[in-house]
Amino acid sequence: MGNVKRKLGVLTTTGILAAMPAFGTTAHAEETPDFPLNEIDAEEAEGEYYVPSSVDNIQWGDLPNRESQAVESIQSGETVTFDTVSHEGLLEDQGRDPVEYFSQHGIEEDQVLEEAKEITGSNIEHDFEDHVPHVVTGPVEVEGAQPGDVLKVEVMSLTPRVPYGVISNRHYKGAFPDEFPENEGPQEGASAENPELYNNVSTFTPIEQRNGEWMAESPGEDVYFPIDPFMGLMGVASDTDEYVNSVPPK
Repeated sequence: MGNVKRKLGVLTTTGILAAMPAFGTTAHAEETPDFPLNEIDAEEAEGEYYVPSSVDNIQWGDLPNRESQAVESIQSGETVTFDTVSHEGLLEDQGRDPVEYFSQHGIEEDQVLEEAKEITGSNIEHDFEDHVPHVVTGPVEVEGAQPGDVLKVEVMSLTPRVPYGVISNRHYKGAFPDEFPENEGPQEGASAENPELYNNVSTFTPIEQRNGEWMAESPGEDVYFPIDPFMGLMGVASDTDEYVNSVPPK
């Protein structure tokens, strides 16, 4: 759920895409940004281009392929600020209603990203069993790109958009898909209307700045640990017209 400024260097590809947890534009380390950092004015974005995670700019549950339409077109070497949205709080096993889900953890509606509300309230088809979870922003076309050229991306900055995240453990997913969570697994009737029947485990995790460093809190345990932002998904649209799964390495 965030924006990220990326410098596009030796870019000679058909597209670039990005999906990421709750991170956004640059802020000084000693200052806590105002939350939520929803859509920013395009003229105020750090990059030469600004790509918000609006419904028209994202895919939910798959990656772009050669049939995908670019949401922006740039020249090699230009910079782009992307907003990104996490799937946590949006998925069917969490009720597909981020306002309701996060309200259970004391989050007011104005601290839930507008894009999260719009995505879950849209007619975008997303099936928890058949689709992967990721919300992917893009693709962006690099003008003049040719097959076989090299894509180089330099990440300039990352900043949280909301003061929280979610750590989840889901059946049949992750590093130990057949071992965790340690319960009997999904029950009949599991759905967005009955998310508890999935028997998945999601832990709401507030974040805050402590001594100039972003830290996450393990609720109820007085345990803090540093967060380590990562790039989520970033790469070139696949040369296929078939469904592209976002889970395997690309």
